[in-house]
Amino acid sequence: GALGWSRRPTDVVDVARPHERAARESDMTAAAFSAAHAAGDAAPMDLVPHAKSAGVPEKKSAADSAADAATAARDKSKNDAKHGKKSKTTKDDSKGERDDDDTRDAKLSPVERCEKRIRAAKRATRSELSVSGGEWSKNGYALNPDVLSTANLGDDVPRISAKEVSVREFRERFENPRLPCIITDAMDHWPAMKTWTYDGFLSRFGNQKFKVGADDDGYAVRLKFQHIYHYVTCTNENSPGKVTAESDDSPLYIFDGSFGDKDGSKPLLDDYDVPAYFKEDLFGVAGEKRRPPYRWVVIGPPRSGSSVHVDPLATSAWNALISGKKRWCLFPPTRGLTKPDLKPKGIGLDGESVTWFRKMYPKTRSHEWRFEKNFPTPLDVVQNPGEIMYVPDGWWHAVLNLEHTVAVTQNVVGSGRFDKVWRMTKRGRPKMSAQWLEKLKEKRTDLAAIALQQPRRGFESADEKTSSSSSSSSSEESSDSEDLYEYKPDAVRDERPAVCDAVLLEMAAAREKRRAAEARAAARARARREAEKG
Repeated sequence: GALGWSRRPTDVVDVARPHERAARESDMTAAAFSAAHAAGDAAPMDLVPHAKSAGVPEKKSAADSAADAATAARDKSKNDAKHGKKSKTTKDDSKGERDDDDTRDAKLSPVERCEKRIRAAKRATRSELSVSGGEWSKNGYALNPDVLSTANLGDDVPRISAKEVSVREFRERFENPRLPCIITDAMDHWPAMKTWTYDGFLSRFGNQKFKVGADDDGYAVRLKFQHIYHYVTCTNENSPGKVTAESDDSPLYIFDGSFGDKDGSKPLLDDYDVPAYFKEDLFGVAGEKRRPPYRWVVIGPPRSGSSVHVDPLATSAWNALISGKKRWCLFPPTRGLTKPDLKPKGIGLDGESVTWFRKMYPKTRSHEWRFEKNFPTPLDVVQNPGEIMYVPDGWWHAVLNLEHTVAVTQNVVGSGRFDKVWRMTKRGRPKMSAQWLEKLKEKRTDLAAIALQQPRRGFESADEKTSSSSSSSSSEESSDSEDLYEYKPDAVRDERPAVCDAVLLEMAAAREKRRAAEARAAARARARREAEKG
């Protein structure tokens, strides 16, 4: 007829679903057999169950099998391309799929094509939220000024200058006792301080894909930077599909650990260098291909960030902020303080940093937290551009981007904490640890001897838990509980039940007291160095 085809009047079309049609055919056949058996007749040949109805696979022709295989391959290729996975299809199949995509996308404007990719990334990274239903902004965090407010926030982490504190002094004051600090004057010479801007990335890496999350199966979800640029810089007024970060409660952000391994983004490695305090990187002895993930470029809009976690395998971390501001919350290693305490169920946490700061952080300032559960009050600090945050191993920490931020971060292992890292790695990544040990025998015989002398599992590691997941990009990290101690800095002894002038004055006095103590310790260290030189 009008559609260009006709059907004989005697043809009957069954529009039921395949499984419903098969069940109906099976029921009809069984009824006919029962009737024939009751009449004492043999079952007529046309009522013999078909192989398909009886549950026996129907034998397909070679042409049908080939067509089904090609269809399955195209479907998988399409799904892999959607989530940025590597396709295993042949070159011809891949080319055909790309041609189909290009044909469909050719009908879209560049902006519509870009926003189509953004919507796909959103659905993949947080499948529980409806993009079209507006669930990415259901909490209204973008409209609430308190979400990014730092009013009355403490400044509980000491700052040191890389020009004044030597590597030896840093290890004595911070690395060995496992105390966090913020390092200044260590990034001024980096080319990244001038080139790592949104516009700079767009011009250099506009077509390069960066990881913005993971799907439900753990596969990386990637977007081209030109699409990320549109997402984070455009307003909803300029977005036909209104899919920008402007109104999202917890926006997508780049946390990419493969930038140094890809030709397209590898030049980023030339834009910064590892600070002198972290030149010793013992996992590097194992080789780039064997070592666990350890470096990430981090680019995110306001309200993005990492929920509370502990870095894996007892590694420490440094985070260098190129631009923007980050809010940090840190908890010292404390016996009994575990993930269920910091990420409890039943309070509406969803794995996002902004939600944790809104719903869980206030509980860590309560009377119950400090005096009934005997948990430590967290350390608060705002990191500014040009500063490096040092987070020792075992410290729980959460990060919230207060502005558009660009940063680079790395996990490191120093000699002072090798014994702990070795135990964690041997249990968490046994194959990698065996290869690491062979390299240590060649390059660091002293550490290899320590590794060989350690017991299989002793009392000192009885409470340890390990995770080999990558760093703070994961929302399901585990805790390490060895070498725990009661951490009671003067600046955070008192809970903050309310904020008033008296409380603020007391907090300021405590900070001054701590800074004075730090200054005296630094003076003694300088005097000792001068005496050694003399």
